[in-house]
Amino acid sequence: MISFKKEIYNTTYLHPRKDFQKIDVFAEARYDPLTGHRVRIYGIEWKTKRVDFFYLGEKSKDRCPFCKDALERMAARFPKDFLEEGHFKKGESTLIPNILPYAENAAVVILTKEHIVPMGKMKKSTIYDGISLIFEYSRKISSYKRKDYNFAHLHWNYMPTSGGSLIHPHMQVYVTDTALNYHNRVLEKAKDFKKNTGQEFFSKYLKKEVEEQERFILKKGRCNLLAPFASKGMLGEFLIIIEDSYNYREILDEDIKDMAEILRLISLFFEAKEIPGFNLALFSSPIGEEVILNHIRIYPRVYRDVEVFATDIETPTLLYGESFCLISPEKNAKDLKSFLETNYDNWED
Repeated sequence: MISFKKEIYNTTYLHPRKDFQKIDVFAEARYDPLTGHRVRIYGIEWKTKRVDFFYLGEKSKDRCPFCKDALERMAARFPKDFLEEGHFKKGESTLIPNILPYAENAAVVILTKEHIVPMGKMKKSTIYDGISLIFEYSRKISSYKRKDYNFAHLHWNYMPTSGGSLIHPHMQVYVTDTALNYHNRVLEKAKDFKKNTGQEFFSKYLKKEVEEQERFILKKGRCNLLAPFASKGMLGEFLIIIEDSYNYREILDEDIKDMAEILRLISLFFEAKEIPGFNLALFSSPIGEEVILNHIRIYPRVYRDVEVFATDIETPTLLYGESFCLISPEKNAKDLKSFLETNYDNWED
């Protein structure tokens, strides 16, 4: 049984902009239907301010290791017995070893030749090439080491608001036997759900969201986009669930094309909302198990104050694990659907 649990609470104060009249402000505490994680949703009007990363980008261009002139000279290469060419290439994307030991197998995909690609300007084909290279590398490293690695932790820090230290567009992947911390929590809770109900959680969750239609946005092929009930980012989050697909090896080429198109549409929406960056991560089942469907979480990332580069993550989130969301998932879903209906034809299957 999946329940959408929420509680209403309020705070009272004397409002300084209303002649210090006493007012009540109401908010919601929602609980993730799988993990039970609490999210506080305020539902207030939040206007972002445009961030111009061209200045920072131009400033860092001369020392960027991912730019064309520097890539072959400065980037790490794979050993020749693993890959003769040293780098994986597809289109204008190049996959190289990560020089930081985040995991036993860690790689970076440099997506474009351009040093700066603002929100909304990334081509669908570029996103497709980058994701394709990540899965090609993940399969090849498993074959090379004669080991069936369980996970390809694909993730993307886009622009400095996301924590990305290099403006030049790039994705990353860790190919591992074990899940990362939060991923592991999701797997444990999903195993409990399956043990108690005999069913896989995300299939049931998706069915419920489709039935309710409050947060469901679109479907392309096997890929379903929605704004989850207990969205965790400050400006919410978006979720792509891939039907009938459990581990990273079961993500088909058509799925990657559909994912790339959905991500392109989301980036156009973010551009219209003046949201300059995002974080993205893939969650999968271990090889040979059907614990969770493959799904991707996307967090919009902003500066709360662009003049002092105030981050949208504070102590309560970082150290206490509390999540605060200023926009309801229902509004995010409605706004994105309205944006697509107004600006793009054939955005639905």
